Amino acid sequence: MNKLSVLIAEDEVLTRLDMKEILEEAGHTVCGETNNGLEAVELAKQLHPDLALIDIMIPGLQGLEVAKMLQVFNIPVLVMTAYSQPQYINRAEKVAAFGYLNKPIREQDLLPAIQIAYGRWKEINDVKIKLKNANHKLKHQKIIAHARTLLASHNGMTEYDAHQQLLKEAMDQRVPLITIASAVIDDLSPKRLSGLGS
Repeated sequence: MNKLSVLIAEDEVLTRLDMKEILEEAGHTVCGETNNGLEAVELAKQLHPDLALIDIMIPGLQGLEVAKMLQVFNIPVLVMTAYSQPQYINRAEKVAAFGYLNKPIREQDLLPAIQIAYGRWKEINDVKIKLKNANHKLKHQKIIAHARTLLASHNGMTEYDAHQQLLKEAMDQRVPLITIASAVIDDLSPKRLSGLGS
């Protein structure tokens, strides 16, 4: 089981204390607690918890608005409420809450809910990171391919030889290949490249 740092935003003091006790006995850390929605946002900014437990009807700023704002900081939210009407569940779904707990909060519900919520968030986050890295890599490959073509055309060499020239320059300067490729594009659009394969 992942040991998580958790922010609790709940205006009922006894509920908050009970939850804190349940979480800490299970090995989690309650890094912050508040009875106010606006303060929950500020605490999330400062503490960046692994997960936030937010009451829907908290004063200061409603829980679903807090959940929406915490999306910006990439913090998964589990919302809690005594209200189980469909409109609340639908709104929770729209702000990408990773789970929904009905009050009274019970240990047998809370602990599995936070593990599932965190697991779902982590899975989605990992996919986003992989996609970002893949897009980054593709962009770099396009820049390197463009530089190779420009260099080959400019110096009357094959693209293979141009690529070898780029690699050699990157190794000689001890910089990433993308740095050399970007410099080649800058230098050969439209000026003559200096120092590379001339």
